[in-house]
Amino acid sequence: MAFTTVGTLRPFGGPVLRKEILANSITVTVEDSVKVASGFVALGTAGAVVFGHVVGISTDKGVGLNTTGATGAAMGSFVNTFATASDNQTVAKVRGEIDISIETLRSSELSATIAGTAGSNLLGYYLDLTDEDTLDETSATTGTAQYFNFGVDPANSARIITTVHESGIFLV
Repeated sequence: MAFTTVGTLRPFGGPVLRKEILANSITVTVEDSVKVASGFVALGTAGAVVFGHVVGISTDKGVGLNTTGATGAAMGSFVNTFATASDNQTVAKVRGEIDISIETLRSSELSATIAGTAGSNLLGYYLDLTDEDTLDETSATTGTAQYFNFGVDPANSARIITTVHESGIFLV
């Protein structure tokens, strides 16, 4: 997985969750970074404020999914990834359960080898997304970007621990 939840900065609290309708014609995977676009949840992109991370996907009625969403997909084929229909926003209304907390810690994948860019492995640097599931290693900066870097993941030295910094909900 590109992002993996590993903890929280709030030891006595859980994630802050919202169930929102996913945008039309996207393929979303649990742990993807997402943004809001035209009132619906879309895949995260570089420079866009972060809405949160997908922690679950369900029908409009809150029932778990049993296929991938692809035409002709076999029953039981759903494994944390779903392709929304071109009319999802108005017809099926499949929803993502989104952790919108800025206090959730995530082990994060980088687009290139860690420390190739000065600071990509260091506490206090910030990074932007490459796409919905990868941070741009070359974007490491002491300025500001979408994610705050806590340094190298002690469980996997090719990854870093991050939190959302540029939240579309919570001001930092």
